[in-house]
Amino acid sequence: MQVKKRVLMKIKTAVLAVAVIAVLGSGCRKNNTETQTPSLAGAYLSASAPMFARLNQELTFATGIDDLYTSDKTDAGTLGIYWQVNGDSRDTTSRDITKSNPPFTYIPKTAGTYTVTATVFALNGKYYSTSASSSFQAIDPDTAIDGLAGPTEAVKIDGTEYQLFAAAIGDHTWMCQNMFSKEKGRAFQGCEVVSALFGRYYTWEEAQNVCPEGWRLPTAAEFDQDLGNNAGDLMANVQFLEKAMWPHWPEVVISNLHSFNALPVGYMDLATSSEAYGYKEYACWWTADSIQEGEESLGVFRYIFCEEADIKKGKGDKNTLALNVRCVKKD
Repeated sequence: MQVKKRVLMKIKTAVLAVAVIAVLGSGCRKNNTETQTPSLAGAYLSASAPMFARLNQELTFATGIDDLYTSDKTDAGTLGIYWQVNGDSRDTTSRDITKSNPPFTYIPKTAGTYTVTATVFALNGKYYSTSASSSFQAIDPDTAIDGLAGPTEAVKIDGTEYQLFAAAIGDHTWMCQNMFSKEKGRAFQGCEVVSALFGRYYTWEEAQNVCPEGWRLPTAAEFDQDLGNNAGDLMANVQFLEKAMWPHWPEVVISNLHSFNALPVGYMDLATSSEAYGYKEYACWWTADSIQEGEESLGVFRYIFCEEADIKKGKGDKNTLALNVRCVKKD
């Protein structure tokens, strides 16, 4: 009889323990559900910074909230917004962005990398916030590139006189910087601040008339005869914002023998976008020549690829491929 009682008590105790665990487990699940906080999402910057900006240039940013939503599909109520630059709070734009969502302006005073962030939040504090960011580098174009070589010559571009690198190479005087006339062409990633450093990108048709007075586009034969076939003789071992532009490849010896100052600023394919491709890989220049292939007339160009030691020959669409331009002085 005593044995039966002990067994019965063990059974009751076990049942009680299971019941307690079940209750605790149920309570935990309920508590987890109650503490899950819904979030906001969908904020974006409808106006963002360029890749490079000039020191003391005023930049304007705007927040897009048209597609804002909450994770639990409820109404978050009144929303506010504040801005940060490199993590430091700069400005609380509005306490009710459905009524007022003004743009945010910022002026970089020192060279460096900046990240501007807009954070949208619910004033009732019941939702996680959402944010959107845009980064850029503020530069001083007069000191951004180090290592260009050679003599300079006064050249008037778009009515303004510049002291540009120019050198006697072979039988001609070559402009040893990429052309940057704004009358035609496009800036690198839309950043005008680097146009005089990287040059602008022109279609073959535009390139035929982009050289300033007293200068002209070289022919393919002049390019080959004067500059040879060694890519390293043209490549400049320069730094842009204290970082090497040409990557190191054992097969390529950079000497900049002719003070040609070739920079790997790539090319544009206007058939797909106006962005520059091949940055830090390719340097490409149009010549005055064209070649007929079937019914299509193609522009002839010369280019360098960072991994290979020879100067390469190419041809491309006259209206959609955009490359840099070098000019030679007229005889």
